[in-house]
Amino acid sequence: MSKFTGTTKEFKRYIGPHLRNLVQQITRRHRVAVGACEHCGADGKLEAAHVRGRDRTMIIDFLLGTPDSDASVNVDLKKFEQDFKREHDPVEKSILVLCTNCHRKYDSVPQNMVDTRADGRTNPAELLRHDILPISLQPARPDDFKAMLLKHQEAVIEVFYEDGSVGRKRWNASRFTETSNVFGNLRSRPEFHKGVWQESGIIKVNVRVTE
Repeated sequence: MSKFTGTTKEFKRYIGPHLRNLVQQITRRHRVAVGACEHCGADGKLEAAHVRGRDRTMIIDFLLGTPDSDASVNVDLKKFEQDFKREHDPVEKSILVLCTNCHRKYDSVPQNMVDTRADGRTNPAELLRHDILPISLQPARPDDFKAMLLKHQEAVIEVFYEDGSVGRKRWNASRFTETSNVFGNLRSRPEFHKGVWQESGIIKVNVRVTE
């Protein structure tokens, strides 16, 4: 049985790279399934971004039981890896699929500029000050989604919240036309307006055409 004994700082230095690679393995299939940036719809190179408040370092600190870099820890590595994987299940709870540009914007707000609540978790009102509400589509390509929506005139909007819950509502798209903008239509909804979705603790939205 493999064990690690040392400080949390040393754990992150030596075990951190393995966990980074593990995240890539965990999210590879999800990135392919999503197929496009969950913010802008771009379908180029896609990257896995941890949701603010649930990034890799925070998950490690939670599993180790302390954020103190000098704290001594004795870790069963096999169990830690199992627990680390479990913290990414379902993957939508912790991961956003973004293009390189949106990923850079998402990470641009320093953590020390983001307010936290009494329980130490990120305040939803302060998440993504640059206004990225990640929206993914099924089918992933906006043009394919639009064509199917025009054909079937109905979709399901899935709203993922910070606490892990998921809300679902029907979208009657009978008034959606060839000139309508998919993302513009979705972002114009009152619940997705700037400041509203942050206060509601929404972390991402997935929209699926129903056949």
